[in-house]
Amino acid sequence: MTELFSPEILSEIFEFLYVSDHHQSNLFNCVLVNRYWCRTAIPVLWSDPFRFFVYEMPDGLITIYIACLTKRERRNLKKQGIEVPMKVKSPSFDYISFLKNLNYYGLISSLFHFGSNGIYKKNDSFGIMLPALLEILANRDFILQSLELENYDRRGDWDNEYMHLVNPNVHSLVKPVKKMYLDCKVLNAKFLPLLSGQCQSIRHLHIYLQFQNSKKGSIICERDATDYADLIERQESLEVLIITNFVRYFKKIFPSIKKQAKSLRVIEFINSDFKECESLEGLANCENLQSLIFRKCDNLTDEKFRALFNAKLPKLQEVSLEHSKKDEGIEIWLQSFIQESN
Repeated sequence: MTELFSPEILSEIFEFLYVSDHHQSNLFNCVLVNRYWCRTAIPVLWSDPFRFFVYEMPDGLITIYIACLTKRERRNLKKQGIEVPMKVKSPSFDYISFLKNLNYYGLISSLFHFGSNGIYKKNDSFGIMLPALLEILANRDFILQSLELENYDRRGDWDNEYMHLVNPNVHSLVKPVKKMYLDCKVLNAKFLPLLSGQCQSIRHLHIYLQFQNSKKGSIICERDATDYADLIERQESLEVLIITNFVRYFKKIFPSIKKQAKSLRVIEFINSDFKECESLEGLANCENLQSLIFRKCDNLTDEKFRALFNAKLPKLQEVSLEHSKKDEGIEIWLQSFIQESN
């Protein structure tokens, strides 16, 4: 009776619970039902540990990961000056092997807590522990599916931590990533170009454009815009592109979107101001586009949309301009599209 559902179906149910329940209490309860449910739920529960667990058991995560290390991995850490127990009771599962989605901020935060009594500070071993752990993950036999890069410190204090991620020794960890959320300010000019060189298989990309203060207000710097454009352009087959806070340098980023015209299925702009944008012609070339969304966007004019008015997008199924300021011509075009779709 306990095996009424196949592992595949049960896993899908658990994945739904994982996404919908922020505190994971329901999924934790499923682990306790019986061994069959436990074996199926644990891989789901540990597929993205640093996203949900960082505030609930931050130091415990690293402790469990260390317990999963092989003797060889422990010896390598010890050679680098990191003290780890050589004899520990092996966990019931190899939790590291279940990692699919890496929240990098969560990983760093967990290491901050580790060995520091819950205080956010870099302990003595942090500087060598982070790159060492990344190399261990890179040498493990699993495929990382998604990577979340975000930080909340815009002064450059996190530069070293983020540069570890683009180290050649970690290349095999980040290379297969299919989904990326990018919301971080790394002042080192090499970071984004190196990231673009290592991650070229991204299918789903969400870029949260960062700002810097100036006399003219908050703006995205030109160097970052160029690097973001390069990241978009270098993907082998980008299908979903989401850009938040798009306000400047449209001429740099739109040509890169045009390069992905054959593969893009979904394009979404959030909290963006198109005042400095001359035309949306780059979007009109996306022949396989299925969904085009403008959410909370400003300065959407008929002139900018002219190319879309005349575009042939046979696969387009959804157009949304939710809470966006738009001209009357755009509204007419939108209503016409809705009527034809129905």
